Amino acid sequence: MRSKFIALIAACGLTAALVAPVSGSSWAGAGPAAGAAAAAQPAAAGLAAAAARKPGKPNKKWKVPVGTKFNNPMVPKDRFVIERHLLRAIRNTPRGEKIIISAYSLDRGAFADALIRAKKRGVKVQVLLNDHLVTGAQVRIQRVLGNNTKKSSFLKRCVSGCRADENEYNNLHSKFYLFSRTGRNRNVVMLGSQNMTLNAVRWQWNDLWTTAGKKTLFDQFEALFNDMRPDWDKRRASYTFCDSGRVCPAGDMQKYHNVVFPRHTTPTKDVVLDILNNVQCVYTDPGGFQKRTMLRLSMHTMRGGRGNYIADKLRDLYAQGCNLRVNYGLMGFHTKQHIGAPTARGRVPLRSTGFNLRDDVPTGDPEIDSMPEAIERYTHHKYFVLRGSYKGVIDSNIVWTGSTNWSSLGTPQDEILFTIHGRGVVRDYLDNFNLMWKKPFSRDAYTTTYSSWRMVDGRRVGVDPMVTVEPDGLRGGGSTWEND
Repeated sequence: MRSKFIALIAACGLTAALVAPVSGSSWAGAGPAAGAAAAAQPAAAGLAAAAARKPGKPNKKWKVPVGTKFNNPMVPKDRFVIERHLLRAIRNTPRGEKIIISAYSLDRGAFADALIRAKKRGVKVQVLLNDHLVTGAQVRIQRVLGNNTKKSSFLKRCVSGCRADENEYNNLHSKFYLFSRTGRNRNVVMLGSQNMTLNAVRWQWNDLWTTAGKKTLFDQFEALFNDMRPDWDKRRASYTFCDSGRVCPAGDMQKYHNVVFPRHTTPTKDVVLDILNNVQCVYTDPGGFQKRTMLRLSMHTMRGGRGNYIADKLRDLYAQGCNLRVNYGLMGFHTKQHIGAPTARGRVPLRSTGFNLRDDVPTGDPEIDSMPEAIERYTHHKYFVLRGSYKGVIDSNIVWTGSTNWSSLGTPQDEILFTIHGRGVVRDYLDNFNLMWKKPFSRDAYTTTYSSWRMVDGRRVGVDPMVTVEPDGLRGGGSTWEND
């Protein structure tokens, strides 16, 4: 079990001084053949990344782009989209303002440079991270900011999450980025699946949604962050807030709505099941035409008992007529059996972005060589998109995003589940999902075999094709996998 004593040593940088490069480069996320991959990037992408690292004075006229940005690890020019967005916001935060960051991990030297410069020009920089990893970039930041959360600037690693029970399992997993002002915009909120790591740009599909000028929403996220600062040993109460504050009479039918974890969850008391239970799969539109509600799920990981019962509900919605598609990074074998069982409509359309990108060299040891390959590129999203009928409202357009996976560890630790209403945001997420759904960005997650054979013109031909649900032969692990 991790202890506060170990965390204190890490905070002083002793551990990092031994194992992490002071330059701030990633020793946790480079992944296999990372150097070769970086060298293979087009010159334009390299120049763009270098330009993003150039220091400069804050531009008071810069306007933060609102909406959602997506990281595509398969296309080099699209890998740094979110990182550049965050760096611009940091660099354009003027003296006297605040930058507030909650993230699972940070290993990028570019972020260390930008945050240190911000502090030196008079910005209050407050950073909370999980305690699983101490990198050179973190050590550099902490040397300038300190680790005292009672001060106006600090970097602290919470032990087993900031608001969760202290044990060997829990983490700080919420990912949100707040700017009291950046450029011409005040009260900027950014959230989604993106960490400040090399993994996030090179190996993961990620999303980051941005809004500006919503003071109440900003204040609620800042209040949540301030409640995280003491690094509690015992679980803090779950609660919700929205664009109108802590009183949200319409629940997740508010324009913006957030669920704060940790939260006690059971198969009969689960916020995700609450969402799925309020979906109407088939409805009649104002013109009298029958329509199907569209559902799209892009999920980093689904597994364990919670993954199983959520998979059962998704399969039930598909059987009821929902237009459902599911894309995942890693799915437990038993969970895949649950979601992949046949229905009267067939099987739930299922694809995976989890890829093993290299051939491992055989060792000659049958036990080792037969082990599953590690996933090296994958979706890190935790988003769910609905277009259709929700809670009886037949023209609903909703995105749920944030940090929480639909697995057993997705609720007892620091997480957020954020709801956004709007046709535009749904369109953006659907465009991202549809891109991932295509080859070569994802693969068929089922296996087609044949139940019988016959001879045709001297050739053996399979008949009666049968879809089988089999293990992917991949596992989360290795140097590129963020097990969060």
